[in-house]
Amino acid sequence: MNIIKFTFSGSFFDKLLKFGILIALIAFITSCGAERKKNDRDRFFLLGNEALKGNDNKEAIRLYTEALALDNDYADAFNNRGIAHMKRGDAASALLDFNQAILIDAENLSYVWNRAEAYAGANRYDKAINDITVVRKAFPDSARVYFSEGVIHFQFKEYQQAEAAFTESLMRDNSNGEAYINRGTVRYYLNKLDSAQSDLEQGLLSHSEEGNAWNTLAMVASAKGNNAKGLDLINKAIDISPNEAYFLNNRGYVYLQLDSLEKAVEDIDASLLRDPQNAWAYRNKGIYHYKVGNYEEALRLLIRAESIDGKMTELHLWLGKAYLAMGEKEKACEALSAAGPAPEALKLITDNC
Repeated sequence: MNIIKFTFSGSFFDKLLKFGILIALIAFITSCGAERKKNDRDRFFLLGNEALKGNDNKEAIRLYTEALALDNDYADAFNNRGIAHMKRGDAASALLDFNQAILIDAENLSYVWNRAEAYAGANRYDKAINDITVVRKAFPDSARVYFSEGVIHFQFKEYQQAEAAFTESLMRDNSNGEAYINRGTVRYYLNKLDSAQSDLEQGLLSHSEEGNAWNTLAMVASAKGNNAKGLDLINKAIDISPNEAYFLNNRGYVYLQLDSLEKAVEDIDASLLRDPQNAWAYRNKGIYHYKVGNYEEALRLLIRAESIDGKMTELHLWLGKAYLAMGEKEKACEALSAAGPAPEALKLITDNC
């Protein structure tokens, strides 16, 4: 299997946290002193909401900060500024704001829900699960809560729990194409290829411009051995997002399966230029160098891939093959023993270990 970038159409936080953007209905009051200060506070807040909806997150943060300078007990402004921080990828700042909102108004579970997403963004699994569990118990019939829980489980590679959460979400709202796409992606990782394909195709009926769905469907086709179809599908994803590093890397992987090696390395290198920390791209480039006989370079790249993410599929198989090619049989056998029940790995162990 190859990597799937697990994202959704539109902004992740637009989808999961939108009810946390609290739009106040404010009466028009013309007065002085405290009332004027309140009006100014609310004006900054509403302008912040407009900036947030328009994805001008830096400006939204500035405007919410202006509102908070006028009223430091304004829980909604802390909450919404936290959302803006999350959309900018700053989970640490978001957590500070969500915690402050909860201190002011602990009864508002939208703040707790948002904090669960921030904890997930900060890789604090236990706290993320604790918060989303509190929200789920309060809203047991909410498809969106289960959807959010599925995303958190997936982030921490708990694929069975993620599948269960997305299934619960779909039981409550079977019209959500994104939930089908996400469950299909999880099922791909669980090697449930037929049901993954079914989910992804269902999701694409309503989300035909979702590049991640075409990307995952391409990997399903490749895993089934149909690399020609996989190439057609991954090209659909790249047509939608031509510069997406994960899509380029995955097309490189498909080209490797088709032995179109120069096309493969061109895509893999383009992917690494856009995301130099993608372990899967280093693995794929290692496979390329193995296939062209550059075993020393293959081994270097595969070791680098392992240092970033040692749980990638096929990684230990190719590490074992590279070690064997370099005459390091003991290390080869160690790597192959970690490759799982892959038939090629088992044969290599039988022949060499």
